[in-house]
Amino acid sequence: MTHNNTHVPDVREIMSQNRHSIQQDIPAYEGVDFLVDKKLFGVPVTDADGNLVGFLTEKDALRLQAVAHQYNLTGSTVKDIMSEIKNALRPDMDLLSAAMQFLSCNFGALPVIENGKLVGSLSRQDMLQAIRNMHRTKGRALENGKHHQRIQDNPTSIFELQALVARSNRAQLASVFGKRHSNNS
Repeated sequence: MTHNNTHVPDVREIMSQNRHSIQQDIPAYEGVDFLVDKKLFGVPVTDADGNLVGFLTEKDALRLQAVAHQYNLTGSTVKDIMSEIKNALRPDMDLLSAAMQFLSCNFGALPVIENGKLVGSLSRQDMLQAIRNMHRTKGRALENGKHHQRIQDNPTSIFELQALVARSNRAQLASVFGKRHSNNS
């Protein structure tokens, strides 16, 4: 997608295809161990057919750990403690639309779904880096455009003049030198 002459990446370009997921029917503590061992903010939860059914977050795991001493949670599964998926991304969604999805939830990562199946995930950190890179690219393009316009309007060195002659046609050169001549009069 292009927005104001700037390429806006889609989710497919920046998502992680490392598709960590866990099954909904595993013991809850195994799900917590998986999050901790892999150092994940959250992990998609799927059913036996690979369909996304929820998301196990650090907050879910912390909630389980905080109340475990008060209640007998033996036999609890990931399905019992996971969060409901209200926000999921599509691979063809543009970066700015995906950012709006992140702003409407508290998850640090969101699953990427295509045809009901998990195909990847995207973290807020990945999102921030991609938006920052997009803005930096746009800023460089603007600066380069200003620099080329200054050279076009008023070349100040032999190198700039050579570059201008190399990329300009006769009418453009006549215009530049006409301006220079009228400014020097």
